[in-house]
Amino acid sequence: MAEAQAPRLSVVICTYDRYDALSDTLDALLASKGFTETATEVLVVENTPAEKRLPVTIPTDPRVRLEVCETVGLSAARNFGITHSTGEIVAFLDDDAIVCDDWCRTVIEVFEEQPSVSVLGGKVLPRYTLPTLPAWYDNQLSGYLSCIDWSSRPRFLRKGEWIVGANMAFRRAVFEQYGVFDTSLGRKGAASLLSNDETALLEQIGMQHVYYEPRMTVDHVIPTSRLKPEWFRRRVFWQAVSDMVAGLTKAGDPQARREYGEVIGQLEANRRNLNALSAEPHNYAEFSLQLRGIYLATVAFGGGL
Repeated sequence: MAEAQAPRLSVVICTYDRYDALSDTLDALLASKGFTETATEVLVVENTPAEKRLPVTIPTDPRVRLEVCETVGLSAARNFGITHSTGEIVAFLDDDAIVCDDWCRTVIEVFEEQPSVSVLGGKVLPRYTLPTLPAWYDNQLSGYLSCIDWSSRPRFLRKGEWIVGANMAFRRAVFEQYGVFDTSLGRKGAASLLSNDETALLEQIGMQHVYYEPRMTVDHVIPTSRLKPEWFRRRVFWQAVSDMVAGLTKAGDPQARREYGEVIGQLEANRRNLNALSAEPHNYAEFSLQLRGIYLATVAFGGGL
């Protein structure tokens, strides 16, 4: 009997209490031509705490496995996926990401054709569940929703660009050389929106080895709960905390204090008070100032971090 073909690609999907979304993600992945035509395995890492955990139904396909990671936290779940997968390429999808039809094949082809590429990321487009977007929303905010669209042409990343954890792939050798994701960073269930775990690893690898491929496209499903000012305020607050933890900015930075005052001064006069950062925004220009103020205030007055 011939031995089973070792997978070229392991797709790791870390999931936390999003069972309906996970089902749609798996259905799209297994239905794609790229999946059926490539040597691919799928590892679903269940990271929901035991007290909230529900049975996970996965497709009856020998290439799909379910494992439970008891340590809650996205970085811990990703590291668990690295350890328990076997492919020479390890890709990560969010549990609410819908792959394009050629996603798997594109990932494998790029690594084959570009030997200097260590890390690969693709286009992530928002798929909104709201029929009408709020007046204060603008597509410039989609970056906070883990969406990127740098170019219609593939290339190595440029300064000020990044890839997102919803859609990224690594040569396994990268983890052997540089280590895995920092568990002091990254989201920990519903407790925080801490981030920067993939950014820290990418900086170690070197951005000159990170490649952007627009054909590696996924749609990122955006639930109604995220299209609220409160969610974006939390997201920006935790981004500031993440940047301080990662050493990208310093708590109590005097420059942040000065800029915070300038931002508040640009708000309407009747909003320059204790409600300045929580008042309901009328439009994107107003909301973007508010979010910038939240980031600066977190840094300026975050001396305890």
